[in-house]
Amino acid sequence: MSSSSIRVEGETLAKLRVLSKDEKRPIGQIVTDLVKKYERDKFFKQMHADFTRLRADPVAWKEYQEETALWDSASGDGLENEEPYYTPEEEEEINAEYARTYGR
Repeated sequence: MSSSSIRVEGETLAKLRVLSKDEKRPIGQIVTDLVKKYERDKFFKQMHADFTRLRADPVAWKEYQEETALWDSASGDGLENEEPYYTPEEEEEINAEYARTYGR
C-alpha cells in the first residue's frame, strides 16, 4: 500500500482520531471506508436522479417498465427446484448490514 499525506481541518482530524480509537483501526482505513461510502452514496444519488428523470417521461417510463417485466418473467426460468442461494440466517445478516449501512 502506498502512503501519502493529506491536509484536513483540525476538527476533521480530531473526529478521525476518535473514530480510529473507537474502532481500533488506523485512520487510513477509516478514510478509505468513508471514500467508498461517499462513492456508493454518489452512485445511488445519481441513479435516483436518473430514475426521476425517466419517470418524468411517460413514454420512456412505460418502455422501461415493459422491458423490466420481460426480464422479470425470465429471471427464475429453470430454477424453481433449486435450493435458495442464502440460508435464512445469511439473509438476516445481509438485511441487517443493509439497514446499518443505509439506515433503513
